Amino acid sequence: MNSTVELAFYGDDFTGSTDVLESLSLRGKKTILLLRVPEGNDAVNFSDYDCVGVAGISRSKDPAWMRAELPKVYRFLNSFDPKYIHYKVCSTFDSNFHKGNLAVATQVGIDVLSPSWTSIVVGTPKIKRYVCFGELFADSKGETYRIDRHPVMSCHPATPMTEANLVKHMHQLGEVDCASVNLSMYSDDSAATKLQQFIAENKVVIFDSVDYSSQAKVGALINEHCQEGLHFSVSSSGFEDAVYSQNKLVENINITPKSRILALSGSCSSITSSQIDYALSHGFIPVELDIARLLMLESRSQYLDEIVQTCIDLLSSNKSPLVYSALGPQKSGSTTTSQDGDLHFDEMLGSFLGAIALAVTKTGLIERLAVAGGDTSGYCIQSLNLDALTFIAPLCPGVPLCSAHAQDSDIDGVEVALKGGQMGSEDFFVRLCSGGE
Repeated sequence: MNSTVELAFYGDDFTGSTDVLESLSLRGKKTILLLRVPEGNDAVNFSDYDCVGVAGISRSKDPAWMRAELPKVYRFLNSFDPKYIHYKVCSTFDSNFHKGNLAVATQVGIDVLSPSWTSIVVGTPKIKRYVCFGELFADSKGETYRIDRHPVMSCHPATPMTEANLVKHMHQLGEVDCASVNLSMYSDDSAATKLQQFIAENKVVIFDSVDYSSQAKVGALINEHCQEGLHFSVSSSGFEDAVYSQNKLVENINITPKSRILALSGSCSSITSSQIDYALSHGFIPVELDIARLLMLESRSQYLDEIVQTCIDLLSSNKSPLVYSALGPQKSGSTTTSQDGDLHFDEMLGSFLGAIALAVTKTGLIERLAVAGGDTSGYCIQSLNLDALTFIAPLCPGVPLCSAHAQDSDIDGVEVALKGGQMGSEDFFVRLCSGGE
């Protein structure tokens, strides 16, 4: 495929995918985020784009799924003959052996792509994620914690982080040989020397990044050593912020206030819980899902109709419904299975939220859609049968407002914001209405 695409990426969940979409767009790179790999008669013109991404769901999948499905994604990305291919992961780097295994994603990518070398850039200062001497730290309510002591991520119900050292964490997940280039090497030429050594030894290189200065240094090191061949990276959006750190940021993009918002949450994060509480105290109307009814296959369709009608009634009265399944990790169904058998709870919940979104959006009553939850958002948005998302404006760091592209005229042009569980300020949902004011 002949193209001008210089970077192609796959996001292991939908919220993380829009994070990269934002990072690239704000660095002046025209980017399109596809909601699936095009097949057959899907006609997409990529000639106008600098960067192309595919939003995925591998974060919630097991190694067998990843080994079966990721190769065709990597081959599609590689068909653009880009300079960089990025497997985008969460900046908390949470993963376990059986779910969203990052070592598997890395090794499959190396096997399929045969890159010149591979990097891991997790530190993302703009959202207060830091890597220092190979260990990951993250903010929570103004305090910075090592990730294995973080009040949320250390006890995440699906992927708790019990190891902060990223080299050790990757080794626990699989036999990926990693090495760390750390801050002490950045002030002289030793970083470049050590990097050349690690590349020659075929090691996956993990970089420290604690502020914008060190992030720019990482970008310079990567770019200096990517003159020939493809570079593969398993990283957060800190990768784009690093390699394009010299690009001027696009600024002063305004968001128009809207009065009718449909907000959906499948997140069990305590951060999202605080955002829900704030929204409910500022005009949103709660629509709490009954998990017991949700799990009953024979009556789920009837329950869906009830929830949809509740949302329609509220929106018809110029009120914004906030549909949620949990308020924090103590009230979560993330390890629950339903009467569908193999259908895991997050997939079932995401599909249910997607059915709500589809039915309500087609009424024409909503002006903006928000979905919270990294795992469930992917299944939810897939239900809308969108073709792609493009960037409108930054809403909060890592969470952009996007425009939906779809063949269905009722869906095409709807404004969408996808938020991971750990992302966003307390007033996130309210900002969707106010336009960030």
